[in-house]
Amino acid sequence: MAEKLGDGIVSLNPKPSKGFSSKLLDLLERVVVKLMHDASLPLHYLSGNFAPLKDETPPVKDLPVVHGFLPECLNGEFVRVGPNPKFDPVAGYHWFDGDGMIHGVRIKDGKATYVSRYVKTSRLKQEEFFGAAKFMKIGDLKGFFGLLMVNMQQLRTKLKVLDDSYGYGTANTALVYHHGKLLALQEADKPYVVKVLEDGDLQTLGMIDYDKRLTHSFTAHPKVDPATGEMFTFGYSHTPPYLTYRVISEDGIMLDPVPITISEPIMMHDFAITESYAIFMDLPMHFRPKVCRFKGYPILFLLHIHFC
Repeated sequence: MAEKLGDGIVSLNPKPSKGFSSKLLDLLERVVVKLMHDASLPLHYLSGNFAPLKDETPPVKDLPVVHGFLPECLNGEFVRVGPNPKFDPVAGYHWFDGDGMIHGVRIKDGKATYVSRYVKTSRLKQEEFFGAAKFMKIGDLKGFFGLLMVNMQQLRTKLKVLDDSYGYGTANTALVYHHGKLLALQEADKPYVVKVLEDGDLQTLGMIDYDKRLTHSFTAHPKVDPATGEMFTFGYSHTPPYLTYRVISEDGIMLDPVPITISEPIMMHDFAITESYAIFMDLPMHFRPKVCRFKGYPILFLLHIHFC
């Protein structure tokens, strides 16, 4: 049962299971990976400059200033988020797959503090429960092997090994600050609310659904109007309505949805706003599940690129 914390924030309490079904599916997955996954393929996004930092860093105070000084009037925290997988992948991996980790530098009274914390998503909480990666990766979606990995996740959900009550998002793409809340975002999910503590530490409060008014995914790149304080956002889907536009007032109230009719489901990562308009782009990358089904492509969604 989801617990409300106020301001539309939902406390997460997923209920995964380590029972017989979980062990059986783990065994089946190991067999599929051993027989079908090419282990010789390099995992580019897990090495070199892309290598993950798997341990969080509690606030480290009084960082040395090598050159110059920090003005005592400067007071605030600089934060950024990026993909940082806590557990090794079972098979494939893509840069987009990593768990969201926020790095923060707190500046106050001429001193700096550094911290890094994972966004405590439902996905991460469940993998911490198992102590291993359990969710399908974008890096797995290749050929017939990809279809099997999709089905593996569907089985885990159907048999209650994994709990999909709060989505599968990683909150690893971007941050936005609105109505006194720092939101960690990924476009296939709802936002996570992160609290910045006085000492610079970061605490995940939960997921925000704007008092149950948000019923679809939320772009990772909403726009905040500097004049009105409103936030503009949207969600896209492979099922109608393909595009839903939303406005959130300065005081954090999500207004009624505006479905936008487009001819086909488009993968739409971003959009733009002007003083008078919201601009959505008719992009060339489409979800084409029917093409997959009728032509026998063994991938859940075919991203079909066409040129005018």
